[in-house]
Amino acid sequence: MRKLILQLHLWVGLTAGAIVSVVGLTGSVYVFQPELTALLYSDLYQSSNPTKDVVDARTIVAKAEKQFDAEVATILFPLRELENYIVKVEGKKEFVFYDGATGAYLGEMAKRRGVMEDVLEIHRQLTIGEIGSTITGIASLLLVVVLLSSGLYLWLPYKKKKLKDGLRLKPNASFKRRNYDVHKVFGFYFIIPLFLVSLTGVYFAFSEQVQAVVDFVTRTEVPTPDVTKIKSTYRTDLPEVTIVQALDMMETMYPGYHKRNLIMPKDSADRVYFSVVNAAEIDAGPEYRPQVYIDQYTGKILFAYEPHTAPAGHQLTRNWFVPIHFGEIGGWFTRILWFFTGLMPALLWVSGVIIWRNRTSKNKRQKAPVTIKPATR
Repeated sequence: MRKLILQLHLWVGLTAGAIVSVVGLTGSVYVFQPELTALLYSDLYQSSNPTKDVVDARTIVAKAEKQFDAEVATILFPLRELENYIVKVEGKKEFVFYDGATGAYLGEMAKRRGVMEDVLEIHRQLTIGEIGSTITGIASLLLVVVLLSSGLYLWLPYKKKKLKDGLRLKPNASFKRRNYDVHKVFGFYFIIPLFLVSLTGVYFAFSEQVQAVVDFVTRTEVPTPDVTKIKSTYRTDLPEVTIVQALDMMETMYPGYHKRNLIMPKDSADRVYFSVVNAAEIDAGPEYRPQVYIDQYTGKILFAYEPHTAPAGHQLTRNWFVPIHFGEIGGWFTRILWFFTGLMPALLWVSGVIIWRNRTSKNKRQKAPVTIKPATR
């Protein structure tokens, strides 16, 4: 049985481990995305006067529409690493930045977070779209179901007196032994963080399937609506909801929350969408982010996710999975721990490859025919 599990651990590790290594390394970088983005693009992300009250969003909308002679389609509000406004204007691909303190135009960027968007794309999709998302999701699932469980089984010592060998690096060991200890010891100590990161990562790749499992486990009977199918009913007798009206709704419905984003309809069947969040800065604990979908003609709320009153299964995935996956659940401690956790798949994969090559070489030497020299007189 142990030999079978060892083979399963080996071959799944060699294949899925290579993919998870890339996902983990990019994930380690993205843990500190807020700080890195603000540092790399300080001219666009940092306010000219952070202590000053933020300019009203309506002022930004008016400036952008006058400057580009087009309607504002999306607003991203000053939040977390972003101290300024970002807007998307209809017919314009670039993201436009406005100073949060003065409302002044700062510049444009093709991608919202610049190079960090590339890091996220590699992390989620390996730069190959939905196929990449499926591949990373399957690799993460194999890590959760196969590699961690089989690794724990193989780690367990036959005798209690050998328990210490699985908890520490043996001093004065050879390279081969040290590599084996690194694989075994670090794999054990990071098994829980790796489990949490990978499990929540599977959710981002297969959200509907994971949500169904979570709902079943938590006995949540109310289904989660597919938000991609939430549409407005086309009307010709009513004017469309304006962006100013949508801003009013954000303030009226959630006065104690911080505005996160507002997205206006892309076509006649689309809906108005906005979200707010409980904390303006990165905070420990769950993320409470109400999300609202509104009919663009009647102003009627088509669906609103309420983080405090939603069914248990929905609260678990929407309130907890994001801060858990990005290491924000415990503040700076878990963010730093998650950074090192992201390095572990690559470390375990490389050390695992070395172990495999060493054993392969050993088996070849053992199977090699023995050459007997003829006796000489």
